[in-house]
This record gives sequence, C-alpha cells and structure tokens, in this order.
Amino acid sequence: MAETKRLIMNNKPFQKRFPLALKKLFERLVVLTGVFLISASLPLLEASSSHDIQIETQPPFFSPNQLTISLGARLTWKNRTQEPHTIISDDCRFGRKCSFDSGFLGPNGRFALPPLKPGRYPYHCGIHPFMRGLLTIHPPQSFSSSDI
Repeated sequence: MAETKRLIMNNKPFQKRFPLALKKLFERLVVLTGVFLISASLPLLEASSSHDIQIETQPPFFSPNQLTISLGARLTWKNRTQEPHTIISDDCRFGRKCSFDSGFLGPNGRFALPPLKPGRYPYHCGIHPFMRGLLTIHPPQSFSSSDI
C-alpha cells in the first residue's frame, strides 16, 4: 500500500491537477482505507485462534489454570500424565445440563472444547476433584474508528 501511495503522490500530472489540500485528503483516505481493512479482519483472526491446556502431574495440574478466550476460539486439553483424567464443567453437578464433559482421557489423550456461549466455566477433573481450572469465554471485540 505504501508503494502505491508513493507512485501516485510522485506522479507529476497528479501534483499539477490537485492542490495540496486535496493531496492531504487523498493521503488520509488511503490511510483510513488501510486501517478499515486491517480492523475488519481482526475479529476473524481472533476467532480462529487456538489454545491448549496441558494436564500435568504437578500443581496447578491444568496449565494454564485460568484461561480467557474469545468466542469461536479453539481449545484443546492435552493429558501429559500417565494417569486417566476427565474435564468436567462444574455445572454438570446437581442434574443440570453439562456445558462440557470429556469422558475419560487416557495418557496422551485430548479433548476439544465444544462450542459454548460467552461466560465463566469453572471445571475440574472428575477423578481428582482437587484438580480445578477456570475458563472464561468473551464475545469477540468489535473495533471502531475511535479505537484507532
């Protein structure tokens, strides 16, 4: 984009036909167009991000123990221990509908988070209840021209 701007601005016929004020307006338009294109793609980049939580034998057991992700981001728990584990949302207690439940994950097992709504999701290992973590999902941030 900078190369295109340089070619246009250094063009002698362009400089003769447009006064300085119009030239400045054109420069701002080029910059704003670039900012718009970049900011429009940010939510897409954020939503396509990927995160891992490692299950380990030492505290805090889930690493990272607390994680915040954007809506649509992919999350996978990976069991790096030699023991089975489970990943169960705390809302699975008391007969409520579970937000997520991995079932048994053997050594080197993986669990991919299903699509969820924004919110806070405390979770634990059903086999080892002292293993606890917190997942927070927030809506994708929208950007406006005032943020720039």
